[in-house]
Amino acid sequence: MKKLLIASVTVAAIGLGGLALAQPLGPGMRHHEPVKEMVKHLRDLSLSDTQREEIKTLVSAFKDANPRPKFGDIEKPSFDFDTATEAQLSAFIQAQFEEREATHFAFAQLRHDIYNVLNEEQQATLLARDAKRELDIQKHRDAFVKQDARFTKRMDGEGKGPKRKPREFLFEGIELSDEQIASLAELRESFKDTSKTNRETLRNFKDAQRDLIRSQSFSQDAWDALIAQYKGDLVSAKVEKAKQHQAMFQVLSPEQQAKLEALREEERELYELFKP
Repeated sequence: MKKLLIASVTVAAIGLGGLALAQPLGPGMRHHEPVKEMVKHLRDLSLSDTQREEIKTLVSAFKDANPRPKFGDIEKPSFDFDTATEAQLSAFIQAQFEEREATHFAFAQLRHDIYNVLNEEQQATLLARDAKRELDIQKHRDAFVKQDARFTKRMDGEGKGPKRKPREFLFEGIELSDEQIASLAELRESFKDTSKTNRETLRNFKDAQRDLIRSQSFSQDAWDALIAQYKGDLVSAKVEKAKQHQAMFQVLSPEQQAKLEALREEERELYELFKP
């Protein structure tokens, strides 16, 4: 049971589900939510009835060929995550990546085909919208950095108001001591530079995916070459994320780990109620 618990926490945290490793819409996203995200991009483009029918046919074919995974399924490794070596983590994550490669390409092909349904004016509108969104994202990142700095001062008692205790979302439902909170904060600080580098790698990968998908040179070979270029870095980033969560999990006492296990088991039982 402990094996399943740590696997559940870690796999959820590193975003192995669905298309998270290879599609550019964000880790942890549910199986068909990338399609929903594309719908948002296509709004206000004045699609003709013919274009709508073409897109509908493309999306339906994609869904038929890539059925939704069973609700609540968790892919479990054959080893304990709390004692797993880096080699075991790497092999597990790489296997997950490779199992999804066909679906990754199918989704990229869908995006490419839908983009080509648009006329030149619609494509230009989409590109301008993407450029604006990138600026908005950067502004959001800058604002988050400033907010994080203010929060750190508040935590250290340097800002105005009483010193605050942060919520620990990874271990929600577990009462942490001040010492544990401090230990988790120190761990996060030690992860900061590596995490930043990995986020930059992922952003570069997303940009490269998007550019290839919208180019006339898109093909299976070109896609495979792009994946091969980034695969090692992506797997390494996920391994590092898993190791970080291993370290954070070890901050908990055996009693807290047992309580977290009980909470996760209850969640799994509730998921079972919603299975089709």
